[in-house]
Amino acid sequence: MIIRPTLAQIILAALLCGAVQASASPLKSDRSQCYSHLTELVRSSSFPFTYVKKDEANLLIDDDQGETVSAQVVFDTDGSGTIGWVRYDIQTHQLLNTSAELETPKPLSFDKQYADLYERCISEG
Repeated sequence: MIIRPTLAQIILAALLCGAVQASASPLKSDRSQCYSHLTELVRSSSFPFTYVKKDEANLLIDDDQGETVSAQVVFDTDGSGTIGWVRYDIQTHQLLNTSAELETPKPLSFDKQYADLYERCISEG
């Protein structure tokens, strides 16, 4: 027996898929509003800001798995440049320098107030 969907069923399915995507988008944008706290966390850290001042560094989020966030540490001059990479574990409050030249990630110290602000922000979202 071959089941052929009607035009109404196809339209209904497309609308439902769009509604699911629309409801998923605000979660990501709400979480992205919290990234400023994560940026300040990295700026306050012992990351080796060799060629730029800490306040000139920004984050470009590579991956946000919910429990960990991986990001490029970048700066903007005439273009943009990568300084290195970091990974932050939300549950353990561990920030690691995961830059390419390192054989193993290096733990970084940072101002804990930014970890609290970031965690509070994502739990509210």
